[in-house]
Amino acid sequence: MSEQQLDAFAQSEDLQQLLTELDSLKPEARKEIFSRLPAMLQSLVALFESELKGAVKNPEQHAQRLVVELANYFGGIQTYIPRNDRLKTMLRNIAIYNAHNRGAGIRALTEEHRLTEVQVYAIIKEQTLAERARRQINLF
Repeated sequence: MSEQQLDAFAQSEDLQQLLTELDSLKPEARKEIFSRLPAMLQSLVALFESELKGAVKNPEQHAQRLVVELANYFGGIQTYIPRNDRLKTMLRNIAIYNAHNRGAGIRALTEEHRLTEVQVYAIIKEQTLAERARRQINLF
């Protein structure tokens, strides 16, 4: 972990205990802890909170917990997060694969997504290989 990430939780309980007790912290204590997080994590809290509003009770608490878990899982490693067109393409390809597995025909998929049959077949093949790799243990 970077020095900045370690400092975010300095003088507080260790990370696992914080995750367990996050919901029981008083709002002032939680606010003080999250005010010391790096700016990117604070931005993620705000983003998650705005997405959770109307869907859950106490969206700020849920957003904070999600960011702590995200930082715990991805902290200290360089991570690629696709955006815009690349993300839309990835999500479209997964949707095509799932629709095909549910019985959608190639022609319907080509019309719905404005692709050629060759493109749809290539997407299904790519997604099938990705799914197989995800499910199988790599022995080598």
